[in-house]
Amino acid sequence: MSLVARRKMVEQMHPLSLVSQCNLLGRHRSGWYYQPVALGSEDLVLMSLLDKQYLKTPFYGYRKMTRFLQGQGFQVNHKRVR
Repeated sequence: MSLVARRKMVEQMHPLSLVSQCNLLGRHRSGWYYQPVALGSEDLVLMSLLDKQYLKTPFYGYRKMTRFLQGQGFQVNHKRVR
């Protein structure tokens, strides 16, 4: 059963507690409260540039990729690239 289907099975107004329902379905309770966040346009541009550069130079690590993006005019650090 998919995660989406199991998420739909959990009911807030059910006699069983939310914790019990999640345990029975094999889900974490935090997954019930999680709301996915869409990626920003800058993140999509960065990922596209990283993908293109990786195809040219697959031996680049995160440090060289960081310098590559900085050379393209983006203000990124190694943590964001990783």
